[in-house]
Amino acid sequence: MAAVSMAESEILIAIETLSGGGAERVALELASHWPRNHARPVLLVASRQGEYLESLPPDVEVLEVGMPSSPRKALPFLLRLRRLLQGRRISGVISHMTGLNRMMLRAALVGIVRAPVVVVEHNDFLRNQALNEMPRLRRVLLQSETAYLYRRAHAVVGCSQGVAQQIGKLFGLAPDRLHGIANPLDRRFLRPVSMDPSVAKWFEKLARPVFVSAGRLVPQKGFEDLLRAFAYQENGSLVILGEGPQREKLEKLAAELGVEDRVKMAGFMQAPEQVLQAADVYVSASLWEGYPLTLIEAYASGLPVVARACNFGPEEIVTSDRPGRLVRSLDVSELAKAMRDVVTTVSRFPPKTEVDLGENDPTVVAQRYRALFHDT
Repeated sequence: MAAVSMAESEILIAIETLSGGGAERVALELASHWPRNHARPVLLVASRQGEYLESLPPDVEVLEVGMPSSPRKALPFLLRLRRLLQGRRISGVISHMTGLNRMMLRAALVGIVRAPVVVVEHNDFLRNQALNEMPRLRRVLLQSETAYLYRRAHAVVGCSQGVAQQIGKLFGLAPDRLHGIANPLDRRFLRPVSMDPSVAKWFEKLARPVFVSAGRLVPQKGFEDLLRAFAYQENGSLVILGEGPQREKLEKLAAELGVEDRVKMAGFMQAPEQVLQAADVYVSASLWEGYPLTLIEAYASGLPVVARACNFGPEEIVTSDRPGRLVRSLDVSELAKAMRDVVTTVSRFPPKTEVDLGENDPTVVAQRYRALFHDT
């Protein structure tokens, strides 16, 4: 058989769905900027659904397994995966998020995937898996199996140095196979954009200053605390971008706090840069994170940032040379004070010009992932 050149092989970039989260954006950016002289990027998804369906790179093939990567469905998932990959020339796999990571490593163990598997963790593993809330036996089994699998990965990546260090300690990983690689930034946040008329219609009615925050409406993101902190602000508006199961609860809380007329819950937006480039301050009230890409997007869009110094990520992003404030407390009044201080002392700036975003350049990030495979 003739040798297969790297340009004829495929790199699988695996993600559970195409929903509107940070890990999904990272997967899409990697697929868009993967060096084609190495391998052809192919997206592998458990389910082809989510807000980013409209953002798929036009030249990137998508393979759908058709079921979630749940441990209870491991056998049928692996059987479907084997059929999907049959005859393909896979040179490597980059898998995102714990559940799918574990499944792809199982596939490698049983020979369905015969290529190096790199797994990426995007969050605080202990908090995201709710380990402290699990029965002891289940917790031990989860940690033990994950450690067994991750030690057999070609490389393990944390989306921040903090996440990488946590994963290394939890699973006893060798330092030379553990890497911290920052998330890539979509370059569209760096380019000034015009606001769509449908967005401008409601945005122009907002009282200044405009605070903005983005993320799935889930407890992790601390939107309840954000609403309470905003209620301390005598003037201005708050825009929350994103969807999720807490929407009704957050709308009710805004009404109870008497700020519903000053809060706009705009839902998921395909082009959030329109709002980021027109607002005054970005605020993150998250209780835990991995590497909140929204903070990088805010800086790229010209916004000063207020963020809680939670595990992990914000301390690596909101640094002394960047405009904004870290809040080292869970006290809502401290968050409110930081919002008030920043909005009155720090002005927004033209996109990128005052912030170095080099490590988040998508081409740089793709090359760092490429380097993990060396000569494969």
